[in-house]
Amino acid sequence: MKVFIVGASGYIGGAIADRLVGQGHEVIGLARSAKATEALGRKGVRAYLGEVGDIERWIDRAVEADAVIFAWRAFDLDTFRETDTAAVRAVLARLAGSEKAFLYVTGSLGTGDTGSATEVDVDTPDDPPVFLAWRSALEAEIRRSSQAGVRSVVVRAPMVYGRASGFIAESLLADVSTSGQVHHVGDGDNLLAFVHVDDLAELCVRAVRTAPAGALYLATNGESLSYRDFAVRASHALGAGGAASLPLQAALAAMGPFAEALTYSQRLSGAAAGKELGWSPAMHGIDTELRLIKG
Repeated sequence: MKVFIVGASGYIGGAIADRLVGQGHEVIGLARSAKATEALGRKGVRAYLGEVGDIERWIDRAVEADAVIFAWRAFDLDTFRETDTAAVRAVLARLAGSEKAFLYVTGSLGTGDTGSATEVDVDTPDDPPVFLAWRSALEAEIRRSSQAGVRSVVVRAPMVYGRASGFIAESLLADVSTSGQVHHVGDGDNLLAFVHVDDLAELCVRAVRTAPAGALYLATNGESLSYRDFAVRASHALGAGGAASLPLQAALAAMGPFAEALTYSQRLSGAAAGKELGWSPAMHGIDTELRLIKG
């Protein structure tokens, strides 16, 4: 199978590329720089130089593949929304009628604040934070493209950890470096859900190979920790000076609207992925990963 990955040099896209290459598939990755091109080449990925927003430069290469995976992000939310939406729509339009796979990897915030009492799976109505309503709508649009002859699949991931890198590792190290502590937003009673990046990659590979058109999966290992408990564990593992609360208003000033999402509780189930794709996460528990970050 030939797979084109938008985001192949990133954290999640890179893990997906590694898994595909390891299983003998041909992988082409969109690379933003010569450095990224070299890095992809070293791990067996054929790089195609270009920016995500320069759609006409790479779209022919993407749609000639057997499957297209979107697993990228931009730091500026407005740029990300505009570029992501345009690129996704362009690729879906070109794939219409082909029955080829299109996989969109996204966060779990589209599921919304589930509360702490009940574990939820994919049958829960979307309730995203306002600043991410566009992405929830785009996910629905992607799934509807199954009606136009695209085997479209959406995978939602909560807090992704592993390989001593990624958002969790970078955020924790930055927090400890600047404050000497690990902070949680507000009282920290809300529950966080997790998945290891290699488990997420395995789910994505299974989905791109065999998932039915229009499918949605939650990639979670079933572990839920309160934000405060997570901060305490992280502080201990990193040798920091304890965990502390960051008031919501201060968090909003520092992080923007994403801070509000860090007060959500998410108890998520990956049962649909297990039932339909035989996916069973192998990497449980985040404590080992926290110790690796320090190392």
